[in-house]
Amino acid sequence: MNRLLILVALIAITLSSCTPHRDVANINSASQKLVEQTSISQSESHKPCVNLNTATAEELKELPGIGEVMARRVIDYRERHGLFRRPEEIIIIEGFSEKKYRAIATLICVE
Repeated sequence: MNRLLILVALIAITLSSCTPHRDVANINSASQKLVEQTSISQSESHKPCVNLNTATAEELKELPGIGEVMARRVIDYRERHGLFRRPEEIIIIEGFSEKKYRAIATLICVE
């Protein structure tokens, strides 16, 4: 019986010393601020990608390292062989190196 009373007293002391609600609220508040800051910074720094299947020559020329000739080759390839299935397929085009692809990989997409 004494052991039971001691156990109950220890549990009561332990529970009364905890303040989870305040800590959880602080964590949730901090998490929410971090999510908002991340969303803002991503939206500011993230430009929409250039879709290889619909891009005009002018849009393609805005990509680094892509001039008039390469833009025309991308469009010609698309017209002859159909839509790109993956952005990596651009490497197939004559004069388009893997290095050039890596330079624009985050700027292009296929939809």
